[in-house]
Amino acid sequence: MMALIVLPGIFVLTYGISQYVYREETIIDRKSVLWRRRGLSGNREWRELISNYQGVLKEHQYWHGGHESTSRRSSHMVYSIRLTHPDPGKEVVLYRAESSMLVPPTDWAEKWKRYAARLQLPVLEKTEKGISSSDVNDLETPLVDKIREGKLKVATIDPNNVALGLMAELTRDDGMWIITCYSVWNAWKSIAGVIILTVGLTGAYSFKLIDPQIFRYFLWFIPVCVLAVSLSIRKQLAHPEQLAIDKMKFYYRHFQRQAGWVVDDMPLHSITNISVKSNPRHFRSAADIVIDAKNKSIRFGWWLPNKTKRRIESLLLSLIANDLIDN
Repeated sequence: MMALIVLPGIFVLTYGISQYVYREETIIDRKSVLWRRRGLSGNREWRELISNYQGVLKEHQYWHGGHESTSRRSSHMVYSIRLTHPDPGKEVVLYRAESSMLVPPTDWAEKWKRYAARLQLPVLEKTEKGISSSDVNDLETPLVDKIREGKLKVATIDPNNVALGLMAELTRDDGMWIITCYSVWNAWKSIAGVIILTVGLTGAYSFKLIDPQIFRYFLWFIPVCVLAVSLSIRKQLAHPEQLAIDKMKFYYRHFQRQAGWVVDDMPLHSITNISVKSNPRHFRSAADIVIDAKNKSIRFGWWLPNKTKRRIESLLLSLIANDLIDN
């Protein structure tokens, strides 16, 4: 009888220990990936050809720290590089780093390119359209050359007959196309919040669920909220972000409280990519419209609806591809 009690307990204890006492190694060469695991529960291994991998993916993910987190496990961004495979069990993490200050490692992007070049695999990156894939040698190739060589297919869009969507408009001025983006999204959310609160409290008052005096105080509070929201909208309309394009450059300007209007520019032939993707330096999940060059990037419009951001991306690519900028 004692054996029937002790033996299962020993088995459970041994199994539990076996899940923590093991040695695991991954060996990668130019031809294959070899994974081995040795432990109390036995030995396992598999080998996969490098050619069966989809590419080298660079990604970042924000992790929220809980109330019981230690300082080391507080909210932070995880920056990683991994070999992607149709079978998730055969994916391999090549690099991983964390930053509570949301600062990407200085060698993160370079390692991404180096791994892809050594393994002769495409570089992969997450965008709003999905996973983008390209040859590592094309990352610094000017966008106009990739379009000319047929490496990038671009849809034709008539800028004279296009609607960008909410909070953005396209205009023509002095030979330049100008995209204006109004960051009034937070103000509209505030208006929606005031409306919902008003409807809720009015309903509660009609059913006599709240004190009439409190409800009267709230009626005085509504005009104050409306005034504050109106001032916020007025401020945003007076200082919109703008992207201007001519046949030579992209010009971007935005307003900073301390510095006033700040203008940046980027030669057209230095642009290597235009996409919509999240910011590795920010915890928000909303993506930016990103214009990349070899040594710099322009990011804007994170508050815009996703449909509007994708339309702006497509329009910019079309302007470059179809030489409509100076027409």
